[in-house]
Amino acid sequence: MYLTAVITILMVFPGIFHEAGTEKGDREQYSGFEHQLNSGIAAFYRTEWEEARSIFQTLQNQRQEDPRPFFFEAMLPFWKYFFAEECPEAAQHFLQKSEKALEVGKKRMKSTPEDTTTVLIMGGLYGYRGLVAASERQYRTAVRSGASGFSFTRRLMGMSADNPDVLIGQGVFHYMMGTIPREARWLTNIAGVSGNRETGLKLLEEAATSDTHTSTDARMILAYLYHQEELYGDALRVVEPLVKEWPDNVIFRYFYALSLDNNGQVDEAKEQYRIIVDRNHPELPTLRDRGQERLEYLTASTENPERQ
Repeated sequence: MYLTAVITILMVFPGIFHEAGTEKGDREQYSGFEHQLNSGIAAFYRTEWEEARSIFQTLQNQRQEDPRPFFFEAMLPFWKYFFAEECPEAAQHFLQKSEKALEVGKKRMKSTPEDTTTVLIMGGLYGYRGLVAASERQYRTAVRSGASGFSFTRRLMGMSADNPDVLIGQGVFHYMMGTIPREARWLTNIAGVSGNRETGLKLLEEAATSDTHTSTDARMILAYLYHQEELYGDALRVVEPLVKEWPDNVIFRYFYALSLDNNGQVDEAKEQYRIIVDRNHPELPTLRDRGQERLEYLTASTENPERQ
């Protein structure tokens, strides 16, 4: 939810996590850490995840008090679960990794409670945990995580109510709460929170049209949700800019192919599926298999229209 917002802050305020100290050696070491972190983030967005994971784990060993590398490593299984496979193993992996990131973040908040980056990280982690728990029908965890994430969103609202980061946080919260089935709504009543899907989508759309890096996260979440809602035209509209900005990201490309497919643009969809199959991402075999299956089906349907 807040992934690109964190990246933006790292780029605009690169010294925000710099501890006191003016020695040249300390400054050079810090600069090297930030350079490595940005390299890991870039690898993450290219879906070069083996490289990204190695960088994040190295940085965790260097600065165990810094929640950022823990946060970004947790995003790897989250993306795999939420955008690629939705398998229980990936969900559990994310919940474990995010728990560690939250632990580090909580310690950071005690020493620097007004640190914007940590507020974003904590809100994002709780919000993502809520989405995963809701998808896994763990509604008690979903409500608890959603409420915790929204508390950090309220902090951001104190900075700027129309901040895109606030909009995306509110949007995810509302949509997630709106997906809680009727028979489990008593949990939301006990927690004193509520939300609805329509409001969630509207807020995410506002965040997606912003001229900040936050629009990337909002567009990706919308692409997924619009497919869930079978609003394929909207899905195509929000995902196409992502492929143009990050052409190597196989997840973005898969949702682009799927959107083209569901909108009847067969030739364009086949071309995108071929790219996904040829790339054969080692950590996202499900996308390759789905791409291969759809490519074969569309090819057969084109050659034999009566099979459609």
